[in-house]
Amino acid sequence: MKHLKLRWLILTLMFTNAMLYGWREGIFESWGFAPVSTQEPSRTLQQIEPDNVVITRKNS
Repeated sequence: MKHLKLRWLILTLMFTNAMLYGWREGIFESWGFAPVSTQEPSRTLQQIEPDNVVITRKNS
């Protein structure tokens, strides 16, 4: 009996994990369940010549 409860707990946690993964990946978006987008496309559009940026290392 104890093993049956543990088995159901593990299956429930696996199902919940799969549902959370699907939600985060946007699988349920067509049904109206999707996380809020955190992208900021306006910031990308405001950049001035981002290809000209050079990252260098400071030599000590």
